[in-house]
Amino acid sequence: MPIIAVAGYLVQLALIMHVVRSGRPYYWVYILLLAPGLGGLAYFIAEILPEMMGTRGGRRAMDNAKRAFNPEGQYRALAEELDTADTAENRRRLAEECLRIGKTEQAITLYKTALTGIHKDDPILMHGLARAYFAANDFANCTQTLEALKAANPKFESADAHLLYARALEGQGRRDEALHEYDAVSRYFAGAEARCRYALLLQQVGHGQQAKQLFQEVVRAVDKAGGPFKRAQREWYDIAKRNVG
Repeated sequence: MPIIAVAGYLVQLALIMHVVRSGRPYYWVYILLLAPGLGGLAYFIAEILPEMMGTRGGRRAMDNAKRAFNPEGQYRALAEELDTADTAENRRRLAEECLRIGKTEQAITLYKTALTGIHKDDPILMHGLARAYFAANDFANCTQTLEALKAANPKFESADAHLLYARALEGQGRRDEALHEYDAVSRYFAGAEARCRYALLLQQVGHGQQAKQLFQEVVRAVDKAGGPFKRAQREWYDIAKRNVG
């Protein structure tokens, strides 16, 4: 047997033993057996490297690799947790995963059933339900849910919820109201998204010069911040750049 083949076999065996001894999910064994080369690389990136690095980025890489090979693995695990303990928090966690994988109707149901009893006005759950409605393109129920959230929790503040409200108004064609909300949220939203969405809607309604000024502000602010912020805002920075040009 060629030396390379023997080495590959030993690496594969070592990785399988690592799965067993470290208590990793057993689906990795099947991946390593069925796709020894690619599977071994994925296992190293997803399980071993983050353990060695111990960083947030490493954990994110691990989650992404796991989801690439087993897209509904986390969904099934959370569904089992809900079966074991039917709590509002477990419903919320499963609903979030449903949103991530496109099960929007199930997410809506989970959030609605979590919003009962002492949790009936929970702002986090209500925000989640609004996000689920938005994902389902049900913009009317999205705005109604956010308005009910504000009425029930007048001290609750969330830039993300405010931006979502503006977007839902825009989705219903309520442009004047949406412009008002975009203007308000863009003044304190941490990233560039709110200002870019505001500028894009201004363009649509014929306020091109005002929109261009906003795009210029975005480009200047992101350029000045640079580094990690610029990388995080890359999508909106590119949009602003194109529209300035």
